[in-house]
Amino acid sequence: MKPALGTATGTGSTHHLVMREGAEPGPGFTEEVRRAVAQRPDAALAFQVDWNSWNGSAVRLAALRGCAWAAALPQAQLPALAFALPARQASAFAEYAARHPAAGRPDAGTSAAGTSAAATSATGTSAAGTPVGSLVAAFARERGLDVLIRVHSAVEDRGRLRDEVSPLPTILPQLLLGRARIALWDAGAAVWRQASWTDHLVRIGRSWPGAAPAAVFVAITDRPSPPEREEVLPLAEVVGYGVAIGALLERAPCEHTARAVRGYLSTAVLGAIGPTAYRRWLDQWTDELTDVLWRAVGLGARLRSNHGVTRWRVEELRRLPEATAAWSAPPGPLEWTP
Repeated sequence: MKPALGTATGTGSTHHLVMREGAEPGPGFTEEVRRAVAQRPDAALAFQVDWNSWNGSAVRLAALRGCAWAAALPQAQLPALAFALPARQASAFAEYAARHPAAGRPDAGTSAAGTSAAATSATGTSAAGTPVGSLVAAFARERGLDVLIRVHSAVEDRGRLRDEVSPLPTILPQLLLGRARIALWDAGAAVWRQASWTDHLVRIGRSWPGAAPAAVFVAITDRPSPPEREEVLPLAEVVGYGVAIGALLERAPCEHTARAVRGYLSTAVLGAIGPTAYRRWLDQWTDELTDVLWRAVGLGARLRSNHGVTRWRVEELRRLPEATAAWSAPPGPLEWTP
């Protein structure tokens, strides 16, 4: 990685773009990078996300909020397929990476309107087994560098996204390996803690502990779930995840935005079924559960708007188990478009 970043040193460029070896950006990517670094010159910018990761969940939330950028979770590994660093930080990162050498052969650098681009292996690991994405995250923490992830591609109409940054979440719903999970940020201990979605949902809306669970299914689902699908991804888990993420929104998404964010909801469904279930998973099920998820998100937002959300008390948080790095799904197919 050091040689790749070093190729642009002294060229007068404002930023260095590092790409994974073999990555093939599509049409318009160069212009997107130019605009991005011009608008946010002091931040590290990532242009790809693994939807099964913690940061993938944060990007999905940003899309539902209508934001074009998501603040990366400082504690999570960063997507490293393509990222840009300010030139003054790139040289320092090259030295930092040299102390934690990553495997992979760097490619020759190219130039893109003042943004030097140098490709290297972003999926390699250091001699100590450290992924490049973890190196970038650790470097950013040490430097106090803001790291932002681009919200793009899966949104069909990019014009609906505001050029704003979705703030760091303190509640992060996830749908992994067939189960809805809730991660809660414990600021005092600086760790994420794991809560069941059922324990979390009782705090959303005054009536939830009573009749709301049954009412939710009546409002959201319109047909029984096939047993084969239920075995892989239970309907209740999809509903719980959707209500939890909807309760983080200021308002329910408008119907006209459904098409724009549908791709992001589909990635949640596909990421939740796990690699072993792909062969017996039907496309029809993805479409049906995406529709369910969209309705659940809207209901969660309305519950928050009408009744509010009760916060977890500090003593309650401390009783919850820590959500470790192992609490995640195995990497799925990377989503890459400009």
